[in-house]
Amino acid sequence: MPDAGTLPVISLNVLNADECARWTDEVLALKSHWTARDPDLPFFTLGLAAYCDASLEEAHPPYRVESYRQWNNRLLVKHFGGLLEQCCQALAAATGVPAVCPGGHTAIPGFHIHLPHPVFANDIASQHVDLQFQRVFAETDPDPSEVLTFTLPISMPTGAALRIWHSEHQSTVYPYQLGKMTIHSGLSLHQAVINPHGEPVPRIMLQGHGLRREAKWNLYW
Repeated sequence: MPDAGTLPVISLNVLNADECARWTDEVLALKSHWTARDPDLPFFTLGLAAYCDASLEEAHPPYRVESYRQWNNRLLVKHFGGLLEQCCQALAAATGVPAVCPGGHTAIPGFHIHLPHPVFANDIASQHVDLQFQRVFAETDPDPSEVLTFTLPISMPTGAALRIWHSEHQSTVYPYQLGKMTIHSGLSLHQAVINPHGEPVPRIMLQGHGLRREAKWNLYW
C-alpha cells in the first residue's frame, strides 16, 4: 500500500452491522461519561481529544493531567478494548505495519457523538487540518507518510461523509460506510458532513490519529 500520507482516502472493513449495534449500545450506556462540546447543540465526545483538551493556552488542560488521562484510558480500554484491537488488526493488515494504542502520555482513540438535531443538516462543521501531533508529540516533526487520521462509524445517518478539499474551490465527498474505517493523512483540508438529510439517527464515530514511530502505528486522539 502507498504511504498513507500520499492517499486521499482508503476504506477498511472492520465491523459487521451486529457488531456496530453492540458497540453503539455500549457508547449510549456510558452517557454519564460524555463531554459536551457545544453549549447549544447535542455534540459530545467520549474520551479525551487533543484538539479540544490539549490547549496550548491553558495552564493545565485535561489532556496533560496524568491522573485524568490515565483514568480516561482505563475507562475506554475496559469498555472498548476489543473494538480498539479490531481496529489495530485491520490497520496492520492493510499497511503491513503493526498498530497499537499505547496510552501513556497520549489519550487513546475515543468517540465523536452527534445526536439528531436539525442544525446538523447544515454545512456547519469546521474546515481543518489535523496537526494534533504537534500538541501530543511536541518533539516530533513527522514526514507526511508517518501520520494518519481514521474514522470508524458505528452508528450513522444516511449521507454522513468526509469532504476533502483539493483547492480553494474544489473538494471531493467520500461517503462513510457503517463498520468501515476511513483513513486519510489528515494533512489536507477536510470537513465532516454530519447529517445532511436530518435523519433521527445518532452519528457515533470512533475517531483517532496515528503516528508511525519505532516501526509501529501509535494510535491516539
